[in-house]
Amino acid sequence: MPKPDPDEPNAFPFPAPPPSIQLTPLFGSASSEHIRTLHSLYASQVATIVWTMEAEHAVDALPRRRVIVGIALKNRSGSDDGSSKLTEDERAVFHGVMRTIQGMLTRS
Repeated sequence: MPKPDPDEPNAFPFPAPPPSIQLTPLFGSASSEHIRTLHSLYASQVATIVWTMEAEHAVDALPRRRVIVGIALKNRSGSDDGSSKLTEDERAVFHGVMRTIQGMLTRS
């Protein structure tokens, strides 16, 4: 397990998405490069968290299953400045969502 950040000792870093991850949009397209980056970031990190936690809590040596993630993110007005960089607010929301998902999977 990764070591915690010294600035946030109770928060562990998220697992890195594997290089073999495939992101395939099924419906529609993002309105901008920024939104596409945000959608991709959420989908890849959720899939990685589910995939790694499933392996950590496996009782026997069953083959690992594929993880399919569907997301729908509401566009926030004024959130797209044309840059693909994430704002501090977007980062905070992202980390909160990922920690919530980790917590839900840990309890189940």
